[in-house]
Amino acid sequence: MTTNGEKTHYENVRNPRGVSWGPLVPILVIVTVFLAINDYRSDATDRHTRPGEATFSDSAFLGGVERKFDSAVFRRGEVETFMGGIDLDFRDAIIEGDEARLDISAVMGGVKVRVPRTWNVDNRIVTTMGGVEDRTHSSGGNKRLVISGTVFMGGLEIAN
Repeated sequence: MTTNGEKTHYENVRNPRGVSWGPLVPILVIVTVFLAINDYRSDATDRHTRPGEATFSDSAFLGGVERKFDSAVFRRGEVETFMGGIDLDFRDAIIEGDEARLDISAVMGGVKVRVPRTWNVDNRIVTTMGGVEDRTHSSGGNKRLVISGTVFMGGLEIAN
């Protein structure tokens, strides 16, 4: 700006109409985050009991999911979380056959899995800058839950 209040040529080229985008940027960020959290596909703060389903797939994006399973024929599950959390309760579920699988992908989020004491847990998780805590105590049953997948900058807790 010159000393007499006139704009220089450079200032006119950079912002020819004198419009300021400063306040608009934070508003657009807030609206985008709000729409992502409240998207109809998001399971944010979702709590359900799943009776009778042998397979399932859940995801949490910037939100949380709580599931309680009492299925008579649990076989396979898949969970994905990005900056969110998923809580799975299998304590009343029964594995169909001798083995069931749970595939987990957690990126900057957490997953908590609760299993009955009669299940043996086979932990095959690969972690990168994250952690897995297996606090299960098996009573020697013949049912096995194989947990595989990746945890990146997040956590997985497995407990009875």
